[in-house]
Amino acid sequence: MQLAAAAAAEISALQLDFVLSFSAAPVHELHAIAYYGVWTFEFGDWQQFRGSPPGFWEVYRNAKVTGAMLSRVTAERDEVIPLRRGSLSTRQFSYAANRDQLLSRFKHWPVQVCRDILSGDIQYLQEAPLRGRPTLNGPPCNKGVLRFVIRMAWYLANRGMRPWIEHDHWNIGIVEQPIEDFVHPQRERKPIKWLPTPGSGEFVADPFGWVRDGQLTVFCEYLNYGGDAIGTIAAIQPFGSGSRVPVTIGPVPRVHLSYPVVFEHEGRLLCIPETQGAREVALYGLERFPDRWVRIATLIPDATVVDATLFRHGELWWLAGASDPGGAQLGADLHLWYATDIKGPWTAHPSNPVKTDVSSARPAGTPFVSEGVLYRPAQDSSVTYGSRVVINRVVALTTTTFREEPAAFVAPDTNGPYPDGLHTLSAVGRMTLVDGKRLAFSGAEFRRVLRRMVMRRVRKLF
Repeated sequence: MQLAAAAAAEISALQLDFVLSFSAAPVHELHAIAYYGVWTFEFGDWQQFRGSPPGFWEVYRNAKVTGAMLSRVTAERDEVIPLRRGSLSTRQFSYAANRDQLLSRFKHWPVQVCRDILSGDIQYLQEAPLRGRPTLNGPPCNKGVLRFVIRMAWYLANRGMRPWIEHDHWNIGIVEQPIEDFVHPQRERKPIKWLPTPGSGEFVADPFGWVRDGQLTVFCEYLNYGGDAIGTIAAIQPFGSGSRVPVTIGPVPRVHLSYPVVFEHEGRLLCIPETQGAREVALYGLERFPDRWVRIATLIPDATVVDATLFRHGELWWLAGASDPGGAQLGADLHLWYATDIKGPWTAHPSNPVKTDVSSARPAGTPFVSEGVLYRPAQDSSVTYGSRVVINRVVALTTTTFREEPAAFVAPDTNGPYPDGLHTLSAVGRMTLVDGKRLAFSGAEFRRVLRRMVMRRVRKLF
């Protein structure tokens, strides 16, 4: 103990800004050894799955997500100050894969905190500590291992059958109140008015709207399981004919299209559809309303980006999108770009990915300002794909820093026709567009999965 005290005194004399500890041993005794404290990585939910080895207990207990945290230690062993928090979908079939993704996907966090310190954004380093589970998880007993094996066998069988019998059916709804009402829980939520149910094997999702000559037009993704199951963009006038008009937009050769963000700039209607199959984010301008669009510029080349969302903040244009070069968990990493002109050049944020969290990173609609605060809707896919929308309050957004925190959640109507998911929240005037999902069998999708499996077997044989 005397040697440890002497060593601590020598380290303190160096006047270090911070110490990053990679030791599994407790370091709370040294919490004041550096100006900004001692930082350490914590893997697993601090309040539920605390304990070693990292990422094991989520697999063992069949948790949907596995959490991670960069924390500042305090004098109390069971209390830390969170500096960064995130989560990934648990790799249920492999503890090694789950462990490896934890050890590789969050290593940039200390650099992000250093950028915050250099920019003066340091108040969160002194916030109230988070108290964790005092008892660490211990090794499982033999009965526990047997239960795990049985549960894993059931999970494998259940997951293997699900693509055959359970398919996503999305539809679009209209809420006749402004989007900012969703961030204020005291304001009464008006009911969702759903569009007519799409035809068998079809769905519409990712709605963005525009009002022209007093008429609302909804631009959305359209997909037909019975065809090639490649998404296209469609235009629908819900208060007019209600018919679906195919929209000509996107690169050639054709790729899957979705998430058509529409907005007006300098008197012209523009659109940024998701074109991740072409590895680009491109800007299109209206040539003939609503179905003919022409390419104007490539904003982000050679990048796999989903749900790219444009917004204005301060003096800059910002583009937010989910991107993962490895494609392991597309949607868990949030990337930002900024530009002074809408056509670019666009500069990648130096802290990219600015956020890694499967429960609140991927964009889910139009950012908006309420009472002077910027909010950003994001998808929460921690339970299932597109399970609900979380509205994040943006705390800091500059060309060097980014932080946000959850402010409200928009869950699907469990008593309505689409109770199993909701993953878009977009503003159009004083109305808000949403989409909803229900899980049900689709004969067209069943045949598509069967056809794909047969062709895979044939290719292996020949």
